[in-house]
Amino acid sequence: MNELWQIVAGVVIGVLVAAPIGPVNVICIQRTMQSGPGSAFLVGLGAAVGDSLFGALAALGLASISRALIAHQAWFEMVGGVILIAMGFYAWRSHPHLDDPVPTTGDLARGALATFTLTISNPITALGFVALFTSAGVGRTGDHGEALRLVLGVFAGSALWWATITRLSAMVRDRMNDTHLWWINRGSAVIVWGFGAVSLVKAALESGWFSG
Repeated sequence: MNELWQIVAGVVIGVLVAAPIGPVNVICIQRTMQSGPGSAFLVGLGAAVGDSLFGALAALGLASISRALIAHQAWFEMVGGVILIAMGFYAWRSHPHLDDPVPTTGDLARGALATFTLTISNPITALGFVALFTSAGVGRTGDHGEALRLVLGVFAGSALWWATITRLSAMVRDRMNDTHLWWINRGSAVIVWGFGAVSLVKAALESGWFSG
């Protein structure tokens, strides 16, 4: 029963971590509108892998690594901010059509890598996992078997969220035309730019670039 609870707790925590609306959610919705739910789901799995990595650090009790990552958070935020700005420009300049060809494997791999990088650019998420695991009464032993079950649950929960949001977005996509897609791309670009700008400003403030 404890083993089943560890998996269930991991799934619930994976959903809770993935669900808050942020740049990856916006990117997946935009990708669904442009290329369909299958493409967007595969891109979302990049974020699921990033969540699982942080979940593993928390489940194995590697708090020292989490603190070390947070000590360099400004650099992570700067990298994430640059990626978001670049992705915003790409979305702004693209002119999608409903009958565009299916994205290539390379396109999907680059998209998944981008969402993975964005996810790990916020190392404080690792401490969020520690808090959630503690609340659920799991992940406190450092046992490798328990950690594996929790990480598998986190990945499944995160993947479940991306499957849900892409499927819901696809239901709206069926009512779209090319003009709607163009406006969605523009709106997504502005939102992603906003997230990127916030990341860059936070990185500058935390690194002390504006001091003195």
